[in-house]
Amino acid sequence: MKTHLVTIALIIALAVPVFGQLAAPGADNSPKVGELAPDFQIPGPTRGAPPSNLKDFQGKKKVLLMFFPGAFTPGCTTEFTEAGQSYDKFNAMNIEMLGISADLPGAQNKFKETVGAKNSFVSDRSLAIAQKYDAANPNNAKRYYFLVDESGKIVWKSTNNSLIPTDKLLTDLGQFAKK
Repeated sequence: MKTHLVTIALIIALAVPVFGQLAAPGADNSPKVGELAPDFQIPGPTRGAPPSNLKDFQGKKKVLLMFFPGAFTPGCTTEFTEAGQSYDKFNAMNIEMLGISADLPGAQNKFKETVGAKNSFVSDRSLAIAQKYDAANPNNAKRYYFLVDESGKIVWKSTNNSLIPTDKLLTDLGQFAKK
């Protein structure tokens, strides 16, 4: 019994530093500004429509990736209600908004209808997309934002896991509207 406890203690003592190096708490392991945005598939806008990819926007539009924890939560409801009301302002800056969460497509569609959102949503049930952007929690996405320019590069990001009011978001992104 004593030998087993010593063995377990030794394993834990050796394992803790190794796991600590994988991702330090609070470390930003997301793609950096200036890097190409990791590509992913975007479902078609209607059932049976062919999917597209993030890279399909290259040369056409900027894309604001809006990772969010879940439909119908208070912060997300406020965020996408305000974004829907300001959709024309985003559109005037040539920015396509993509809301990405682990919600099922049906829940996202109902959410979109309920809050009056005009942007597209991507269901990331397995959090595979969120993992590419270091925006995954165990059961949902963190609240991360990435602006991808027409060349496919990340030109702005917010990874502090905090809601950005739409007016501030528009101001922050406004510097990229002329580029």
